[in-house]
Amino acid sequence: MTQRQHKGAVILGYLDFVRHEWGQEGLDECLASANLDAGSIVADELYPIEQGQAVLEWISKRKGIEYVRKAGTHTAKNLGSLAYLVKFVNIKHLLKRAKDNYEETFDYGAISVMTDDFGKRALVIMKNANFYEESNVAWLGALEGIMEVTRTKGTVKQNKCQMMGDEYDEFLLDWS
Repeated sequence: MTQRQHKGAVILGYLDFVRHEWGQEGLDECLASANLDAGSIVADELYPIEQGQAVLEWISKRKGIEYVRKAGTHTAKNLGSLAYLVKFVNIKHLLKRAKDNYEETFDYGAISVMTDDFGKRALVIMKNANFYEESNVAWLGALEGIMEVTRTKGTVKQNKCQMMGDEYDEFLLDWS
């Protein structure tokens, strides 16, 4: 099996959350625990998922799994200058780009998004994208962050979980 990788921007987003929540001391502790050098991580380069996993596991052990969800939200909402532009895009338009955005950032798994022109719901299906609990929870938070950054009031609910035996992960976004 080939090594699963994601862009450094994912790791940097998680590390920014750590710095935001626990300051430089927390960031230094996380980096030491994860055996990472933040200065050597490049946003557009690929890194083994274990590096992002190490950061999420540190967050989970330090504060609890609910902070992993917050890290996912923070990362989705703080995409640099892109976050500013996204505020002017509606949720459906952003979700239609989700497959392309996923493929640009992750070299494993797949995502599919189903929306309709009249409804105020979307179904996000992810296959072979989550291999540990923290990743799954971070995705829940990231989808909430996408709703927040587009100023869409609503909820995100996970209906299926591949790690729990389902064929894929399924998230329902509802803004009705």
